[in-house]
Amino acid sequence: MLLSGLRQTMAQHPHLTLVGEASTGVLALKLAGELAPDLIVMDIHLPDLNGIEVARQILQAQPSVKVVIFSSDTIRAVVDQALQAGVCGYVSKDSALDELMQAIEAVMAGKLYLSPDVSAGILEDHRRSLVEEFQPPKPELSEREKQLLRLVAEGRRNKEIAVQLSISPKSVEANRSRLMKKLGCNSSAELVRYAVREGIAEL
Repeated sequence: MLLSGLRQTMAQHPHLTLVGEASTGVLALKLAGELAPDLIVMDIHLPDLNGIEVARQILQAQPSVKVVIFSSDTIRAVVDQALQAGVCGYVSKDSALDELMQAIEAVMAGKLYLSPDVSAGILEDHRRSLVEEFQPPKPELSEREKQLLRLVAEGRRNKEIAVQLSISPKSVEANRSRLMKKLGCNSSAELVRYAVREGIAEL
């Protein structure tokens, strides 16, 4: 039924010529070598071989061939394998056949085509990687700053910290303010949470 629908859809595009059909991976490899098509629409789940492996072998032998995967399997790992094999398009079988034709037109024009439900996961992973990549670096703290942070986390008062660090209470307050600004903390409680989170102090 699917092949019949594909034939009927392609018949509406006179600039496309269907030169062969294969129901197995072995036959697909044989026909690809004999017919040298410009483009192959390949399923992944074939009776004998994995369609991605068939596509890889075809592309190794005929690098100029364009391959579009047409499959119900849109798991990210499978899509990645197909792209690594060199396919130019990946269309979900949940899509209308008209979208497959759009993919064929795009691929023959030298573009890469992914169905929206396929590309969504890739774009989300890319967005997440950009967010992680551009996380601002953590500020580096001197040993003196870490010592002050530990004392604050222990609940010591400014006078106690001053004695411990051999500085005046005013200097403790000034250093504490600078440390809060450096770490982006708005209160002593946030300083304590930062110290615990970064393993500088323990509760």
